[in-house]
Amino acid sequence: MKKLLNTLYVTTQKAYLKKEGESVVVMIDNEIRLRLPIHTLDGIVTFGAVSVSPYLLHHCAQNDVTVSYLSEYGQFLARVQGLASGNVLLRREQYRMADNETRCLHISRSLLKGKIHNSRVVLRRAVRDHPETADTEKLKCA
Repeated sequence: MKKLLNTLYVTTQKAYLKKEGESVVVMIDNEIRLRLPIHTLDGIVTFGAVSVSPYLLHHCAQNDVTVSYLSEYGQFLARVQGLASGNVLLRREQYRMADNETRCLHISRSLLKGKIHNSRVVLRRAVRDHPETADTEKLKCA
């Protein structure tokens, strides 16, 4: 198991995750191997035969911690997530904008300008940071 950024990856087969107070406890062979406060996590990803207690699932849902289930080889199986909060008025306005061609064109142009600008920044950074390995002339032309 590894904790990368704010995600706990559990790869040990037959591990058991449970809630203990405000913490996530990882048990392997009835021995506590890891204890993490729930507030430090954004997500838990389990690979293969890893069990999660219902109390921990409920606790994760209350604390906006997503629990994802993958096969032992990394194929996505399922995800458990708490209540989704959204702004109905915002969604309605987004649908209205999607129906208006003039507004869509304006948004699309802005997105394209941003993507082109960011691509240019990436190319210039490659020339600046790796002049010995990059084909600088081609990158400068691009």
